[in-house]
Parts: sequence; structure tokens; C-alpha cells
Amino acid sequence: MSVMERDDPSLGRIGAFSDGVFAFAITLLVLAIRIPHPSDTDASQGLLALLAQQWRSYLAYGLSFMLIGINWTNHRMMFSTFSRANHTLVWLNLLYLMVGVAFMPVPTAVLGAWLGDPQNQVVAAVFYGVSAAVGGLLYNLLWWYGAYAAKLTSPTLSVSQRRAHTLAWAPAPVMAGGLTAFAFVNPHLAVAGYVAIVFVYVLPIPKLLAMMRRRSARSYPKRKNLR
Repeated sequence: MSVMERDDPSLGRIGAFSDGVFAFAITLLVLAIRIPHPSDTDASQGLLALLAQQWRSYLAYGLSFMLIGINWTNHRMMFSTFSRANHTLVWLNLLYLMVGVAFMPVPTAVLGAWLGDPQNQVVAAVFYGVSAAVGGLLYNLLWWYGAYAAKLTSPTLSVSQRRAHTLAWAPAPVMAGGLTAFAFVNPHLAVAGYVAIVFVYVLPIPKLLAMMRRRSARSYPKRKNLR
């Protein structure tokens, strides 16, 4: 039984509602991919050509699917560290879900449709980056409020574990914001950067950081004794 199910029933309800929003948003992503039909006006190009033309939509779909999936896993990890909830946490979570999750199918569809258009691809890449960056900021705001301002985390969560989560999650909106600014120069490289961020966060970064800190703490006394 998880911490949020054992200590505060309201956390379980927040988690269940959040899971529903994540599932709905991640399902909507696929609607941005066009299904060619024989009756379409451009059907004479052939099915293979019509499918191949949508590679940008496939890219945007895969990028956002993984982005929302990573947010879902991190969101569950975050709430597993909380032992209770309050009114402010509920509303901050709703704000994050509204912008960082439920809204993401919109910039995903725009990116897939307009990336490659010389006159509008910059706007599409910037729109996507801004949406991802704002969602990341709201996620970090949610964590900072629960972990530091309101002190809602479980007593079993150590200071080093809390710091590891903070160090792992804080850079994401900064990197997304930097890539969004770079999109004004080269939108294709900016999108490649968005993909790179996703690959970085597939790794269990909080656990890796906590492990590195433990190893550093163990090795420090040894180095001190050698002196």
C-alpha cells in the first residue's frame, strides 16, 4: 500500500483524478494523425505517400506521448512522497493538469501540422516549447509548495531524497525555455532538443542523484582519513 493510500484518503482521490486526466490527454494525441481514405481528394498520391507525408505528426505524437508519460510517472512519484494534502495543493494540482497535461494535445497537433512550413514552423516550435516549459514550471511549483512551503511530505522522506527530487525536476522547464528561445533561430534543432530532454528524463534521475550523493558521502570520510 502506498503512502498516499495509507495516510490520507484525499491523496488517493487526487491521484485517481490525475490519472484520469493523464489517460485522457495521452489518448487525444493520436487524433492529430490523419487517417487517409480512398475518397480523399489527394488519394491519387497513393496510401504509402500519404502515410509518409505525416512523419512530422508521428514525431510530435511520439514526443508528447513520452512527455506526458514521463510527467505521469513523476507525478505519481511526487504524490507518493506526500503524507497529506490541503486545499492549496489540490488547486495547484488542477492548474498543473490543466496546462501541463490536458492542454498538450493542442500544441502537439500544431507542431505536427506546421513543422516544415517555412513561414510558420517557428511559431509552431515556440508554441510547443512554451506549453512544455509552463507545464514544467507548474509541476515544480506544485512540488515546491508540497515539499517545502506546506511541508506535506512523509517523515520517512529524507532531506537528501527530497533534494534529489528537486535537483532532478527543476532543470526541465529551464531547458525547455532555453530551447524555446533557440526555436526562433532553428526550430528543427529546438524540436530535436525537446526529444533529447525526453530521453534524459526516461532515466530514474532522482534515484541516480540520491545514489551519487550516498557514494560521495561514503567516500568523503575515507578521503579525509587518508589525509
